Amino acid sequence: MIDLVVPKLNNNDTSYVLTDWLAEDGEQVGSGDPIAVLETSKAAEELLSEGTGVLHRLTTVNQECRCGDVIGYVFASEDARQRFLTEHAQANGGPAGGGRADGAGDGVGPVLTDSARELADAHGISDAELRDLGRAVVRRTDVERLLANRQAALATSPAPTEPVVVTAAASDGGAAPDDARPVHPLSRAQRAVAAVVTESHREVPAALAVVKVRADAALTVARQLTRATRTLVGLPELLVKAIGGLRAEHPLLFATPGDGTSVRLAEAAHVGITIDVGTGLFVPVVRDVEELTCAEIAETLMDFRTRAGGDGFRAGELAGGTIVVSLHTDPDVVLAGPIVFPGQTCVVAIGGTQDELALDGTGSVVVRRFVNISAVYDHRVVNGRDAVAFLQAVKSALEAPDRLAEE
Repeated sequence: MIDLVVPKLNNNDTSYVLTDWLAEDGEQVGSGDPIAVLETSKAAEELLSEGTGVLHRLTTVNQECRCGDVIGYVFASEDARQRFLTEHAQANGGPAGGGRADGAGDGVGPVLTDSARELADAHGISDAELRDLGRAVVRRTDVERLLANRQAALATSPAPTEPVVVTAAASDGGAAPDDARPVHPLSRAQRAVAAVVTESHREVPAALAVVKVRADAALTVARQLTRATRTLVGLPELLVKAIGGLRAEHPLLFATPGDGTSVRLAEAAHVGITIDVGTGLFVPVVRDVEELTCAEIAETLMDFRTRAGGDGFRAGELAGGTIVVSLHTDPDVVLAGPIVFPGQTCVVAIGGTQDELALDGTGSVVVRRFVNISAVYDHRVVNGRDAVAFLQAVKSALEAPDRLAEE
């Protein structure tokens, strides 16, 4: 039996929606066949079977799924599938040989842990709702997610036609029933951003470090590369190149947090970069940055900007980043401190370039350009000393950028 596990599709969402099954329950499927469609806030992605056999679906269409959820199985044969159904039914007190494992249509409910049953009973959750979760064993976290989905549905449903009883609890700043202020519903994309931001602030103890970088040399090299390659190169492209070359020297800044006792180190620098052209925030990933020239990075970023305003991205192009560069390059932005995406340990932000007066080696007053570059990092994994050393390496690369242009 092969589990059909929801993969991590991108860093923009904490959950996805199963919008379609492409194969029927009990249908023979082959390895690599598309069997389901998962929709993120940015794109739709087909889920492929990882083996050959008979499909058994656990999750219903339009159900929310999270990374790591098992939404179905692929059995070696129909006999193996029927044995599983029989064992599941008997384990749940139902008749032998009966029905689907998710309980749909057979009246057999899933097994609940004690804490899950206690929470479900306290909130009046029906057996039908629990069966719709598609779990052979329902845990407390599954019930908590169901309650959160129910609350979200209530928040976006039409106003009730019956009178609403208002208690003193309504005085907490929320809208009263006769509140005349207009309601602005949040888009699904914005709700996805809200979920990621909330998870980041809840799970990641973030810290901030900032360095001031002289930008004159980097801007000069960027102009030279633009003329030589006929591709628009700027500070963001040089920054991505500089960061990609630091993975081996500063591995913890590119790591994936584990269970609190270890981390997974990245084998390549896959740099996500924020793109917002007015159609929503995307974080597509520039892969294998160590192997790319500045011109190739510039071409990739230009393609990202074009597609963000048009055709959009496939979910796979938004996944797999090992570090993120957050662009805040409007001239008036002095400093930015974005969130660390769950599953990563660092995000680097670049602000707008600024002018300042300084003294040169002869004591004459000159105008210099600089930019602030910040790193927000997961303090469970990265210490301040490490973060500053990483930023100093970025600073050195940008202030002496000829090597970046040559690689």
